[in-house]
Amino acid sequence: MPIRTSAAIALCKATHRVMRLMGRTGRAMPGKVALATDARVIQNLAKDYNTIVITGTNGKTTTTHIVQQAVINTYGSAAYDPSSTNLEQGIATTLCLDSTVGGGHASSWAVIECDEGASKTILPAMHPKVMVVTNLYRDQVDRYDTWTTARDYIVEAARRSPHTVLVLDADCQVTASIADAVQNKVIWFGVECPVYEEGIGDYDSVVECVECGTQLQFSHRTFAHLGNYTCPNCGRTHNQPSIACTDIQNRREKSCTLTLRIDGTEHVVEANVRAGYDVYNAVAAVAGLYATGMDTSDIFEALAHFTHAAHRFEIFDIDGTPTRLLLMKNTAGCNQLINMLVQEGEPPQRLVCMLGAEIMDGLSTDWIQDVNWEKIVTPQTQIIVGGPKYEDMKDRLLRAGASEQNLRVQKSYSALVHDIAELGNGEPVTVIANCSTIEALRVRLVKENYQPLDYWSE
Repeated sequence: MPIRTSAAIALCKATHRVMRLMGRTGRAMPGKVALATDARVIQNLAKDYNTIVITGTNGKTTTTHIVQQAVINTYGSAAYDPSSTNLEQGIATTLCLDSTVGGGHASSWAVIECDEGASKTILPAMHPKVMVVTNLYRDQVDRYDTWTTARDYIVEAARRSPHTVLVLDADCQVTASIADAVQNKVIWFGVECPVYEEGIGDYDSVVECVECGTQLQFSHRTFAHLGNYTCPNCGRTHNQPSIACTDIQNRREKSCTLTLRIDGTEHVVEANVRAGYDVYNAVAAVAGLYATGMDTSDIFEALAHFTHAAHRFEIFDIDGTPTRLLLMKNTAGCNQLINMLVQEGEPPQRLVCMLGAEIMDGLSTDWIQDVNWEKIVTPQTQIIVGGPKYEDMKDRLLRAGASEQNLRVQKSYSALVHDIAELGNGEPVTVIANCSTIEALRVRLVKENYQPLDYWSE
């Protein structure tokens, strides 16, 4: 083990310990310290792991949590980040915390959630067994000029890690086009049934072929730009997935029953995800784990019982008010959250909507303009807006039909906690917020000793 790497591990662990004592998660800064000490720390530590990497625009955190649960259940442990810090510094922290100063590892497996942009450095450094790409949407226009920019990063990464098996979403034409540019083995997954109840799915009105720009034709669609497509001009067409969801039954509050086809054999399995866009995450996780050679019984056990990440449908009791935290990241993902809320029946009566514009969020907030807030906002909806970009959020909700009388601003996270309790007064409150704002609220809730609940009821 190089001396620099040993020093990086020691300094990372010490920084993490100090930050934890300060009440911080301590996932980014320790990794920054490690990388400043040894720029090759990820590469030097990763070579002894069996690694699976999960990337994509939406769904990578939930997919990662299913995968890490299966790996821990099957192999005893895994190097992973429960806080989903998915840039280079967070990944460096994950590997250092799992390692000894001498270079030994507590785990033989690493499950790594990776930002799409970071993939171009992480994949060549780690050379994982498998990389799952959940989907690629238009996202963070300040970082990605076009919706193929992130794809090009992943292509570059895969070319430099040619033995990595790529698990790709067959229903996403942008993700699927990665296979045209690399030599890696590819396993396809997809969804061949409706993911929402009749009449509430939303679709991109025009989906242009990434190859020639012609409008695609679809024989089946799930939502956004996803589905079974064909280009009438250049002939680009949907790849038949070897792992697919063919049916969704027993749609429950937090779970559902899926029929999965794996290499021609159908399995009826329980999934600890709601029907809707999360079904893609479940299928992506199953496909990624199957690509590692894991037995299907171990995969299905984890799918049924994994624990969701913080912010993903997490529910807190705030002075008797059940409050659920829903993370929004971009237009397509937020529209799927809204579809989920519509599917529940009556739209939420009490909303908290928070918007920030830090690096983790994307610096532009223009994407909220195309979110279909009109589906859940009425003049009677009681709303609190917050976050640094509260004015953008307020203006959009007013145009969606919110009433000035029933909408108020709260800039302070500490005060917001108590305003939520007042807003709900024992009745449920739904929080929809992006990365930086939902994390800030959750930190405040934990500091004030509010406890998560195991249920949600309207």
